[in-house]
Amino acid sequence: MTWRRTMSDVPIRSLTVSDFRRIEGTREFPLDAPVILIHGPNGTGKTSLLSALELALTGEIRSMERHSDRYRAHLPFLGQSYATVRVDIAQHLQGGTPGVPLTVSGSRLEGAPALNHAASKFYAERCYLDQSSLGRLLDLYQAREGSEQTALEKFVNELLGLEKLDALLSGLSDASDFRLLKKLAAGVDEADREAKAAAADLKEKTGLRTDVRAEAASARQATRDVLIELDLGPAVGDTDIELMERVRRATKEDTTADEFAVAERVHQELVALGGRIAASVERPTTQRIEETRAALASAIAAKDDWERTDRSGIDAWEREAQAVGVDLRVGPSTAVQHATHLVVKQLEAGAEVEVRAEAVGAELGAGRAELEALQKRLSDAHENSSALVEGLTALRSVVEASNICPICDRDITEIRRHSLRAHVDAKLDELTSHGQQLVKLRADRDELAAKVSRLEVEHTQLTGQSMSAEQRQVLQQRHSTLLQLASAAAGIEAAKSNGAELTQSVRGLQQTLRELEAAGSEDTYIRRELDKYAVLLNVTVESTSVSFQSVCNDLLKTAKARVSQLADKANHYQDAIGAAASLAAVIEREQAVVQSVAEAAERKKQWDDRITEAKRRQGIAREVREAVTKTRTEIVHRVFTESLNEVWKTVFTRLAPNEGFIPRFGVPSATKKTFDINLETTHRNGEAGGPPQMMLSAGNLNTAALSLFLALHLAVQPVVPCLVFDDPVQAMDEVHVAQFAGLIRLLSKQNGRQVIIAVHERELFDYLALELSPAYAGDELITIELGERADDEDQGINRHSWVPDVAIAG
Repeated sequence: MTWRRTMSDVPIRSLTVSDFRRIEGTREFPLDAPVILIHGPNGTGKTSLLSALELALTGEIRSMERHSDRYRAHLPFLGQSYATVRVDIAQHLQGGTPGVPLTVSGSRLEGAPALNHAASKFYAERCYLDQSSLGRLLDLYQAREGSEQTALEKFVNELLGLEKLDALLSGLSDASDFRLLKKLAAGVDEADREAKAAAADLKEKTGLRTDVRAEAASARQATRDVLIELDLGPAVGDTDIELMERVRRATKEDTTADEFAVAERVHQELVALGGRIAASVERPTTQRIEETRAALASAIAAKDDWERTDRSGIDAWEREAQAVGVDLRVGPSTAVQHATHLVVKQLEAGAEVEVRAEAVGAELGAGRAELEALQKRLSDAHENSSALVEGLTALRSVVEASNICPICDRDITEIRRHSLRAHVDAKLDELTSHGQQLVKLRADRDELAAKVSRLEVEHTQLTGQSMSAEQRQVLQQRHSTLLQLASAAAGIEAAKSNGAELTQSVRGLQQTLRELEAAGSEDTYIRRELDKYAVLLNVTVESTSVSFQSVCNDLLKTAKARVSQLADKANHYQDAIGAAASLAAVIEREQAVVQSVAEAAERKKQWDDRITEAKRRQGIAREVREAVTKTRTEIVHRVFTESLNEVWKTVFTRLAPNEGFIPRFGVPSATKKTFDINLETTHRNGEAGGPPQMMLSAGNLNTAALSLFLALHLAVQPVVPCLVFDDPVQAMDEVHVAQFAGLIRLLSKQNGRQVIIAVHERELFDYLALELSPAYAGDELITIELGERADDEDQGINRHSWVPDVAIAG
């Protein structure tokens, strides 16, 4: 039986599977109907088909991933290296490339899932309930990993629509702590840092202003003190400008420096005069002056005698020495000895040049004669050898087998053992060896010619360096003269030394005489100088009755006191100038510091205003956060009491109408950012019960899980309007199954959900096929039977369409 494929508004249209888990080969399953029922005994591939559908739609299989993150390596059929799955879906849900399959090879997954990200998430969490998860669905919903939200909390958050409120709460959570707010709000952290820095800067500059003002007060008092020391008035009420003006006028009119210079000069001159007075204690006597004059006359006479006797001889000797080139800047003996040595060296050098020139001339003559002879030999040998070689060569060309010589007509064999031709060839070989000798003669000639050229150049140079007879005679004459001068050099040297000693003696005695004659007028000079300094120092002295030394000492004391007094006064003026300069500088610094304090205060105010504004906004953020918290609380209570629990109760009581305890959500504390949701039960009479795991049977616990899954699916607008169940009626009795079939029919026919159900019991499959059969025109049901039916012509796939009941129609 063949099946036909029709396209409708259902989200999932078809699934193609190749070598995936229990499904061998390639199978294509049509899914373009509101309800699809899948049947097959255990192990025939029902779960494999639904797992392939989940992988093709979302790119993962969550139930397997919970057991191992390497589950993809086990997806290909046994013995196959890879598996492929492809699903066709409605266009508005597509996320990958339509028609491109997913390929699983080892741990790799190539290709993109069919659904987009939002649809994939919705399908995995709200549409597909796998067989292994049903029995522990309540535990899976409440399982928590670390600080992550549970699946139930995520569902409820999405249902409540609190994402924006929670985001607002999360964003404003740091607003309660200003330290956290600084990092959250742009510019607040900078403003806080700058405000603190500005406060520290203001504190530092305020302290600096205090220090500068204290320094200014100290400089002001120092200026007043120095003005008092200079007798320029107390200046108690003067302002800073008046104090500095007083100092300026005082220093401008100050003559202390000039007075100090005069007093210092007078003191130094008195010190020098005291030295002269001390030296004049040993005054020269008349007898000593006469003795010095007599000694001077005797020395002059001796020097005159020397001039008459020795001077002319010394001058003549020096003229003769200069004529022969003697350097008289040193002693006579040394000068003559040096000049003699130079002449001797010149004579010896000339003789050596003459000897060398004669030797080179002789060698040059012999070389020229040898070169001429060698050249003649070479010319003769070359001429003879050339003519003979030409003749023998011509002779050899006319000699054939005959041994008769064409010159002498004799048979060569009479005197030789070999033929005439052989004899000519031997002669030619001999002449060839003679040619090699010619080459050697040429080489010898060239070498000898080069040697003769070198000798000619050297002989020319030596000839140019040779000394002429006149030059030699001049040198010999100079040498003779120098020998004569050397013999008289010692006497000349002694005479010159004696003359120098006589000259020195005359000069010394003349100087001594002048000093002795000048010392006689020293008393008059000293008395006059003492009177002059007494007038300058305004001191009265009696130089006639008191010794010169005592008067000079008194004047020195007065001059020294005057110098000290003027030095102190000059120091006071310098102190006044320094104090005024310090006062001016510190006033300028004070003005700058005051300005900087004002600027720092202004800068601190600006940053403080920003901090104040930030704290004002922080208060607004706190108010907003409190309003959000209040609104969130109202929404949580309203949704849990009026919506979510009501939907779950409706679905559960429809599936289990006889169960007394009804599962529900405990309302969480809405003050928390994340929900800590607990499941509980309530009896139909309103009495509270324990958790569902404690109050419900195994069958009703599965029913509670299934109803919770359906309630969470129905609580929001579906992104993917489909429900996929893998054997969802585990441990259910007939009543529960009937209620489940009715609920599925309601979801499919009225709520527009595409429903895919896989079961392994044949009776349940047949029952559901009957209960979910098409009920109106355009309604369809697809049944897929795995296992043995897969080998039939229709591959176990049947499409059931609505057909009018003939009996009812008639």
